[in-house]
Parts: sequence; C-alpha cells; structure tokens
Amino acid sequence: MSLPRKSGPKRRQRIDGRGYNKMRFGLQISPYLLGSTKNPWDSVANLARFADESTFDSLWLYDHFLYEGDFSYHPFSEPVMECLTTLGAISTITKRIRLGSLVLGVPYRNPAMVAKMATTLDLISHGRLILGLGAGWHVREYEGYGWGEFETASVRMKRLEEAICVVLALWKEQPAHFEGMYYRLAHVLDNPKPVQNPYPPILIGGCGKKVTLRLVAQYGNFCNVWGDPDTVGGLFGILRDHCQRLNRSYDEITRSIMITVIIGRDNAEVAAKREQLSDYIPWGGETTLIGTPDTLIRELEGYREVGCQYTILRMPDWINIEPVRLFAERVIPALAGH
Repeated sequence: MSLPRKSGPKRRQRIDGRGYNKMRFGLQISPYLLGSTKNPWDSVANLARFADESTFDSLWLYDHFLYEGDFSYHPFSEPVMECLTTLGAISTITKRIRLGSLVLGVPYRNPAMVAKMATTLDLISHGRLILGLGAGWHVREYEGYGWGEFETASVRMKRLEEAICVVLALWKEQPAHFEGMYYRLAHVLDNPKPVQNPYPPILIGGCGKKVTLRLVAQYGNFCNVWGDPDTVGGLFGILRDHCQRLNRSYDEITRSIMITVIIGRDNAEVAAKREQLSDYIPWGGETTLIGTPDTLIRELEGYREVGCQYTILRMPDWINIEPVRLFAERVIPALAGH
C-alpha cells in the first residue's frame, strides 16, 4: 500500500430545528489519581458501568505509562494503567458505549501490532472501537522506559502517517503490503477482520495545521482539536481546505473537540470546586469550562455554532460519579436532542 488518500464511508449530519449539528459526547477517564480505592481499576469499572447506562456516547482512555507530576492536568504522581488492556476489560462489563483511545502514541508500538490489538478489541466489544492515533509527546516516559531517544516532531509525524497506512492496509487489503521508511508489511493475510464495516473509525488527534489536519483529511474519520470557539472554528476551516485539495468530503469527518469540564449544581458549588480542583485545570491552549449546567450549555453552544459535532470531556472529579451524572442528565440532552 502507498500513501494516497483512502476515504471512508460518508457520514450524514444530524441537524436540529435551529440548523445546528446535534452534538454527541464522550468522557475521558483521566487522571486515575483521585480514586478512592487502592486499585484504580475498581474506580474505572464503576464509572464505566454508569457511563454505559447514561447519555454519553463514548468512553476514552489516554495512552500513557508514566505520570510523575508537574504536567498540565497531572500535577502530582499518579497510577497509570495501559490503555488497550484497560479498554478490553471495560468492553466486557459494558454493552452499548463506544470505546476509544485518546490517543495511542505511535512510537510506543509497532503499528501492525496495534492493528491486531484494535481488531481484537473491536471483536471483543462487538464493534464499539474508535481507534485514536497520534504522534506522541511524552519524552520522559518514552526515554524512562528505555525505548530509545525521543525523535523529533517531524520524524514522529512521518511515523504517524506510515502507521495509519499500515493499519488501513491490514483492514482493507488482502493481502496487505506496505513499504515505508519506518514500517513495512510483507503480503500479510490478516485474519479475522474487525466487526465494523468497512473498519473501525480512526481518530487523529492534534491541532497541527499543515500536517495533522492534512492527515485527518486524507485518512481520518474523526479529528480532535482544542481551543476556544474561534480557534476551533479556524481549525475546522483549515480542515475543510485540506479536504477540498484532496477531493475528500468534509462531511465524512466527525469534528471533535477536547475540553476539561468542572460542573456544579449552583454557583456556590461551582466556586468551591474551582478552588478545590485548581491544580487540575490545564494550562496552555486547552480549554476548561467551569459552571452550572446552564452555563456549560451556553458555552458549548458556541462550539456547536462553529461546526463542532462531538465533544470529548474530562472531569477531574469523575470518581464521585455525581458530576458525571449531572452533566449526562442536564447538559447532554440540551445539546443532543434527547
């Protein structure tokens, strides 16, 4: 397989009475630090069972191996569980909710192995996988685990593109063949195939205007970006431009954002949480929405107006379940038409 565009199935937009896309919502479990049990899996399993019965469309895990503190949203040392293993366990205790990686760092694994692991997860979950892929960024964990010297961003982006091509070749070609600078396939008859037809959706994470969004336009089914509504709208515009150059339908791609959410039932609870959870508010370009359900609905409508169809959020106090319940019961129905 070579690098030309491979487009996926056309996805029809759902439009509400005001002409806006109806939004769907995913929840990322992050961080594991605030768990009330010694085994973080127990807390994850508890949330997964709740989310499966809620209005959330999907549940996501980050792909990391080491958090020692002093990172945005991860200020203290915390336990970390491997992404795909944990998603496999979640798939066996849930029935409906879609499961995603946000996002698998390509440098950590051979992409052919990733395709096999993703296929296995899609089979175990009966077709609920969303495969999120990215170039990776965490230098300390990569070098700390002895995987070598962390490569430059330009090399990692080339690896990301080749990795996507490897996964698509294994899912689309029989036999699959690929010759790249970093990866190769030697006429592999991959068996079995995933449950989803033609294959599980691929999310490509990142805001890079020249390369990342071009990769989304060329290969992806989801993008995942962040920023305020004006920034996000601009990124979606760049994605549209890439699609036009590549003769790809812009509407085939689900436009997704990542945000942090702190929710309270009233202004007093919001103020208390703002102080209690201040260490878990990301710094940098990622957006945090803090407020009551009505406030969050207004803020999220700003994203919907610039074309956002999907929101993946993370709550630093997810362990308590109640803030997740409040968002699912009050915010999602107002934006998703439930």
